Amino acid sequence: MKKVLFFKNAIIMAITSIALRTVGIFFRVWLSSAIGAEGIGLYQVIFSVYVLASTFATSGICTAVTRITASKLAVGDNQGALRCVKISVLLSSAIALFSMSVIILFARPISLYIIKDIRAENSIKILSLSLPFMGVCSCLRGYFLARRSTLPPSFCQIAEQVVRIPIIMFLVVKTAPYGLSASAASVIIGDVASEVVGATLLWLCYIGDKKRLAKGEKTKGGILKELLRIATPISAGRYLHTGLRTGENLLTPICLSKYCSDTSVGLGQFGMIKGMALPLLLFPASLLSSVSTLLVPEMTEAMEKNNKALIRSAIDKIFYTTSVFSFLIGGVFFVASGQIGQVFYKSREVGYLIRALSPLVPFMYIDLIADGILKGLDQQKVLLRNNVIDSLVRIILVVLLVPRFGMTGFLGVMLFSNLFTATLSVVRILKVTEMKLGLYKTMFAPFLSIFVASAIAQKLLRPFSHNLYLYISVSTAGISILYFILMVIMDGKELKKLFPQKLIKSRKV
Repeated sequence: MKKVLFFKNAIIMAITSIALRTVGIFFRVWLSSAIGAEGIGLYQVIFSVYVLASTFATSGICTAVTRITASKLAVGDNQGALRCVKISVLLSSAIALFSMSVIILFARPISLYIIKDIRAENSIKILSLSLPFMGVCSCLRGYFLARRSTLPPSFCQIAEQVVRIPIIMFLVVKTAPYGLSASAASVIIGDVASEVVGATLLWLCYIGDKKRLAKGEKTKGGILKELLRIATPISAGRYLHTGLRTGENLLTPICLSKYCSDTSVGLGQFGMIKGMALPLLLFPASLLSSVSTLLVPEMTEAMEKNNKALIRSAIDKIFYTTSVFSFLIGGVFFVASGQIGQVFYKSREVGYLIRALSPLVPFMYIDLIADGILKGLDQQKVLLRNNVIDSLVRIILVVLLVPRFGMTGFLGVMLFSNLFTATLSVVRILKVTEMKLGLYKTMFAPFLSIFVASAIAQKLLRPFSHNLYLYISVSTAGISILYFILMVIMDGKELKKLFPQKLIKSRKV
């Protein structure tokens, strides 16, 4: 595969992700005005159960399919690749059907004793119906990533949102008089419909694509064993991490309610953080998430060929690019937080949360890219350990700090957690690859540059602060210009290397 194919796939995924996230942001703005902060909070709590259920449905299978299929295709074993998909679909479907049955059976106890809100019961039952389709989608997505073909998954993601958003908007308007329970169920119905459409379309794409593979000889067994070897630690990690994170998401609004002595206020504050502020902060990470996903087959193939020089070179370039990009984004959010909160949600409180969370941006983005690298380097067990430790620490800190300090305590927990996990992941990557990471170029130069650029921009742009759209535009442009000028002064040689050097070694498919 040639370098241009990697970038082509990254661009396709990035454009798709940016388009979907842009639509998603505006949809969330509409949804927050339609059902309010408490409604968003209720949906986020239900969505936490949804994420846990989807973890059981996908069962870490996507990464396993990607790695095994990429390995089979690299040696011309096309039949082995197709057998991998077939076995993974059957395995994932069985797990998904079992998970669906359990959720339907225990929907009421989950609502009463875990979520502590009976309004969630119908939504939980409805969301379970999407699990088999989600499992199939995960397997097929892994196949297409291994094939270096990002168009089918991207097309299906767009189709999902084309179906999801109109259904939700129609149902939310129709069910608004019946309360938040009906509104939350309306959103879940849209989610389920989108999963059905996405899985159906991706299956049709797979049937068409597999005809293009040469038949070759039939391979021997062992694929199920290899699938389980890769998927089991990933699955265990996701089960534990997602389960613990779901527990945290259920505990946080309860702890916030204890601090402010009002359940609806606590649920609303939780909704503002998870449903409004964080999606905005993660929006610019679209390109990085695409690169992180594509890194799995690339790193797997480089490991198969024992090409450590390529791995070290790629990781160094990726980390530096991520750092330069993320510090800039964090600075823009910090300076223009109030105006962004007003423009999107007409809320000063959301703006305050964006400003408080903006220092997390570099750590969140670096952790995102490190996750893809570690999966490609066959470090699933390390991810399991890191995720479990992080989740346990977060739950302990939430219970200890949030009832006493409220929102400030939760923001402190998030800051510590993101710094902690990013550090663990980076340290492990450096150890496995036996490489060194220049702290000056990766951390200190970008930090000092954005600190100075933000301080200057805040003082110079005060006259524009009352014009929301003008302030956001001028501050983004001004901070970007100042930031890159300072980066050139402090680290110009390294910055120039981003453009002419190769990131991924040219290869033939």
